[in-house]
Amino acid sequence: MTSRAEPGNRVRRTGVAVQVAGSQIGLALSNYLVLAIAARHLDTAGFAALSSYYLLINTVGRGLFAAVELEATRAVADAVARGHDTAPAVRAARRDTLRLLVAALALTALAGPLLAHALGSTPLAIGLLAAGAVTMAASYLLRGPLAGRRRYGLYAATFWIEAVVGLVAAAVFVLADVQGTASWIAILAVAPIVSALVLARPATRVPATPGAPAAADAPVPAAARGGVFWSAALLLAGQGVWNLAAVFVTSRLADTPAIAAGFVTVAVILRAPVLLFPAVQAILLPAFAAMLGDGDHSGVRTIVRRLGVVLAGGGVVWLVLAVFVVPWAARLLFGATVVPPPWVLAVLAVSTVVGAAAQIGQTRLVAERRPATVAVAWIAGLALLVVIAFLASPPVTAAAVGQLAAAVAVFVALALAARRPADPGATP
Repeated sequence: MTSRAEPGNRVRRTGVAVQVAGSQIGLALSNYLVLAIAARHLDTAGFAALSSYYLLINTVGRGLFAAVELEATRAVADAVARGHDTAPAVRAARRDTLRLLVAALALTALAGPLLAHALGSTPLAIGLLAAGAVTMAASYLLRGPLAGRRRYGLYAATFWIEAVVGLVAAAVFVLADVQGTASWIAILAVAPIVSALVLARPATRVPATPGAPAAADAPVPAAARGGVFWSAALLLAGQGVWNLAAVFVTSRLADTPAIAAGFVTVAVILRAPVLLFPAVQAILLPAFAAMLGDGDHSGVRTIVRRLGVVLAGGGVVWLVLAVFVVPWAARLLFGATVVPPPWVLAVLAVSTVVGAAAQIGQTRLVAERRPATVAVAWIAGLALLVVIAFLASPPVTAAAVGQLAAAVAVFVALALAARRPADPGATP
């Protein structure tokens, strides 16, 4: 019986992985299509502003609230496994979301001036960023408990609904000949809340667990709440490394929007592998945690080395595509009139490959329950990017070199951290 059940379990796990990863990739492609449609409909300055908003809201919104989803998933799954009431875990997720939302709103106030010139109003820029932060908070708060209860169909549906809403709204705007940049930005700001509103009722319809202890008897540990902080810092800084270089270029080259739009376009294209890593981490993290729990440290190191070899080969391919294919894609799909020189494209591509290698090391350290170490590395990398990209000249060169320097700094910091043994009390 066991031998028959095991293949069936593997098939189900594979189906779940495909379902979840497919929905995330679908949303990423939808956002890219919205940007491509807007590039053909807005002027150059408007497209640069829309792209910068997309990158900023991914930094602030997804960077912070994905941490709530991860911790809610862990806490709810743990409660289900123990036969406890999941309500305390959900309430803790709500409190964490509110705390992080305050931080997100503060960050939007700081980031608003970067879009103010393109939109003609700092309050409008801050308002649109704040709206996006609120809608993303609601969306991620919904997803965490769904994943924890293994309701993967509804979980994937949150991504698909957001993707469809964005594409439908873009099509309507084209037919109605909507030219306002703020209106196009509203598509990205509003789409996440639609899935939360549509699925809120079925998502919260959960049967009571027979014999579950009272909510007050199953508190969420303080250590877990600390983990949310470090996870949020890690994800926020990581998103910043991949998104802010293009935003700085847009802000500094407001008077030459064609150059800014060209850089933003290639930066958005060349960061595509970063969008796929959460799906990869979803597979690697449980495997690493299980192996470390069994004391199989050499097995983890072997997997990391093999992934490094695969990544090196893929990196060569990505570098060739960056130099020879990305300029064509930028002009054809996004209507770019000015594309950065090949060496800039190569630097951006190499930074992505180095960053992907860093994320493999990141997964290992997170599996060892060392999120603070990872967060500090990404924060240091982000600080280096900000200093170079915002202060050095010319802006395009500074942004590309700053992103590469940040990725290398993170990779080196995580590699050095991996050479040090983890705290025995922290390893699973």
